Amino acid sequence: MRLNNLAMPRLSASSLNLAPTDWFDDAACKDADTDVFFPVSESQADAAKAICAVCPVREECLEYALEVRPGDGVWGGLTATERHRLIRRRQKAARKARESRSAA
Repeated sequence: MRLNNLAMPRLSASSLNLAPTDWFDDAACKDADTDVFFPVSESQADAAKAICAVCPVREECLEYALEVRPGDGVWGGLTATERHRLIRRRQKAARKARESRSAA
């Protein structure tokens, strides 16, 4: 089967709706060893969290991770499990706010 003659759709970055990442250059981790941010277990995330704690763009990084939802790694000072819990808390708060508006 020859695939070279098949027409492939062209995607531009704007058509993908990628989250903005202009904050990457200001991140405290930009020159750090990436292995630090992908610990084997949650208990080994302290080194990454220490870098995130002093990062000037920690909030932007966290919001990026909450939007893009990478499956692993420490982003914005939170592990994947912690980010999942934060998403659930936000969803619950939004649901309560909707219910209270509709009850009023």
